[in-house]
Amino acid sequence: MGTIEKTEPAKLTHLRADWSALRVFYAVAETGSFSEAAAQLGLTQPTVSGRIRDLETRLGVRLFNRSPHRLSLTEAGEKIHDHVVTMERSAEAVERLVADEDKKDEGRVIIAAPDGLATYLLMPELPRFFRESPDISVGIDCGIWTDNQVGAHVDVSLQFDPVSNPDVISTPMAYYHYCLYSSRAYLDLYGTPTSLAAVAERRYLHHVAHTRQPDNWAIKYSAFQGLANIGMATNSSSAIIEAVRHGAGIAALPTVASMFAPELVRLDLPPLARLELRMCVHRDIAGAARIRRVTQWLKEVFDQKTKPWFRAEFVDPAEFAPAKPRIMHPAMAS
Repeated sequence: MGTIEKTEPAKLTHLRADWSALRVFYAVAETGSFSEAAAQLGLTQPTVSGRIRDLETRLGVRLFNRSPHRLSLTEAGEKIHDHVVTMERSAEAVERLVADEDKKDEGRVIIAAPDGLATYLLMPELPRFFRESPDISVGIDCGIWTDNQVGAHVDVSLQFDPVSNPDVISTPMAYYHYCLYSSRAYLDLYGTPTSLAAVAERRYLHHVAHTRQPDNWAIKYSAFQGLANIGMATNSSSAIIEAVRHGAGIAALPTVASMFAPELVRLDLPPLARLELRMCVHRDIAGAARIRRVTQWLKEVFDQKTKPWFRAEFVDPAEFAPAKPRIMHPAMAS
């Protein structure tokens, strides 16, 4: 029979961290067979027997009596098995607890989103969400420079960046159609440009993230950016919008701006780009009740049936925005 020898502290620390080895030990002890344990764990028989040998070496004791027909626990193995059974039951209890928590329509959900989207599109809809889901709190991560993709601290991400992680569920949500906007005061003071070349001579407010999805921007826009008189460059959509509102210059904004900032004037020029917005959630948490409730709310915020400005096809803001005349050059009017 084997005896439990004193284990060095370094070895004990390593053992505590190696729960996977103990789970292999548990499976072998329960089945009495390396091959049956391997089938249960989805491993190969040599892998299982190798891990048991490593565990025995680390502990300095023999855990199993080997015979041609069956494995049996040694005295040392029996004592360790009692503790591992307790650990296994605790692990199962934790899994049940987590499963029960996921069924509750409560808790905290972290949403990553560009700052302009969060400010002008999500915040006005937040009171309704709280009325419908009073037990859910939200955190809004507007980490402007980062990609804000789903990770350790983010539950749901609204992003324009492509997704390559197969463990992330990526759902198309909306399309941003970018056009040129300015304020009435700026156009009255400096005149209304009727071409990109004329816009390049005015003060342009540039968002540095407009390099995203380059294939979706008009070819002329790339050339325009090289010629534009950039009065301000920023990574903040909110800063761009407020600068335009206060008459600082001209900027490319999504046409939804005609809804939340109807005082802005869209120049009578073709759209510059169509960017796809996607909602990303990790598969491991997508089924949790609080996550489902938040993703449903976000789908309502970007509902293309009731909000035509988010559709794939371009819809002129004149068809949906609050009544406001659009600036048109006199020579173009007839």
